[in-house]
Amino acid sequence: MSADPGRRARSAAWLALSVAAGIVVLALQACLETPPPPAPPRVATRLESAAALAPFFAALAERGTPRPVRVIQLGDSHTANDSLSGRLRERFQERFGDAGRGWLPAGIPYKYYRPHGVAVSETGWRHVKPNSREPGRMFGLDAVDAQDEPPEATMALETTDPAGFDRFAVEYLTQPHGSAFTVQADDGAPVRVSTASAQTAITRFELPLDRPARRVELHAGGTPPVVLLGWTVERRGPGVIYENHGTIGATVDILAQMTPEAVSYELAERRPALIVVAFGTNEGFDDTLDLDHYAARFHADLGQLQHRAPQAPILVLGTPDGNRVAHGCTPARCGSADRECAWQEPPRLAAVREVQRRIAREAGWAYWDWFGTMGGACSIDRMAAADPALAAPDRVHLSKAGYEAIADRLFADLMNAFGDWQAREPSS
Repeated sequence: MSADPGRRARSAAWLALSVAAGIVVLALQACLETPPPPAPPRVATRLESAAALAPFFAALAERGTPRPVRVIQLGDSHTANDSLSGRLRERFQERFGDAGRGWLPAGIPYKYYRPHGVAVSETGWRHVKPNSREPGRMFGLDAVDAQDEPPEATMALETTDPAGFDRFAVEYLTQPHGSAFTVQADDGAPVRVSTASAQTAITRFELPLDRPARRVELHAGGTPPVVLLGWTVERRGPGVIYENHGTIGATVDILAQMTPEAVSYELAERRPALIVVAFGTNEGFDDTLDLDHYAARFHADLGQLQHRAPQAPILVLGTPDGNRVAHGCTPARCGSADRECAWQEPPRLAAVREVQRRIAREAGWAYWDWFGTMGGACSIDRMAAADPALAAPDRVHLSKAGYEAIADRLFADLMNAFGDWQAREPSS
């Protein structure tokens, strides 16, 4: 029997991807000026309190469960940029099965929105965030909603996965005298959904699908406007879903700006097996930050997440390295003798990182040392100067290759800890 051409193509693609990933990892190791270790450690010191992740590991080890293993990542622009989370999604789904893309904000919430795995388009919508202070709004994990503008508004979501999806749902607000919107999958008949209700509340509509679909389109244009919070494309059955919910410029305070009823509703419906939290860069660049206040807020806001999803352990991604340079200077390399004009870490950033580590340890949450993984002080400057560049010129964000290399290291550390957990749990 001849080999399957599709399998040969997939094998060739995987080989090419593995070679490319190896080149990026070697570049990361070279720019951090540390030689590669002879073998990955069984217990990674970068991942602290790995025992807290036992419920997540148990969910990964379970076979035959009808529910997907869902991971929810919350954070700032490092999370809004789907390169880190997208790579983690890819790695988890390669190993444990692909249950789909998962929930996303409805439409295009900000300029340059580029989610992995789907293509999104829209016409005739405006997006509202908590800082708008508009009364009567409700904000879930994405901290943004979409409101149609007359006379007509359309948004569409198309998966790039050839297998498509067999589950589509949309989250919206009901309201007195609410208007309706329609949902259509591929070339199927449009389905009308009314938002009218006696009171404003968050609810969800699931579109019945009798076969996999590739594209879904939504139309609105009545009065009062329709308000959407999010939508999802998934596949029924086992596998992993890795969602990223990031807000550009956010601090951990964004968690307190979300509507408690909306967050509780979303977490109860999705039942995540793990919550990943990645804040701290914007706090660390604030020279006026009150560290005691920050510690209290970080503990309280993440504690509320834990309270609303008690089944899900929390993994804190410690704040990565970040540099800035004095205004008007010609930048010098980080660590150079010209300290006045050298790229350097803001004074609050290291303190924010230590607050996160201390609170995670006290609360019993897992903590991953992103800063140390990058190579410590000045690492982002070295990454920006690497060829190819692993960090952006702003010395705050990483390049796509840089985020993916960091994601690969995080995934390896998690899988090492998972293997150690399996060794202690014979029944797994």
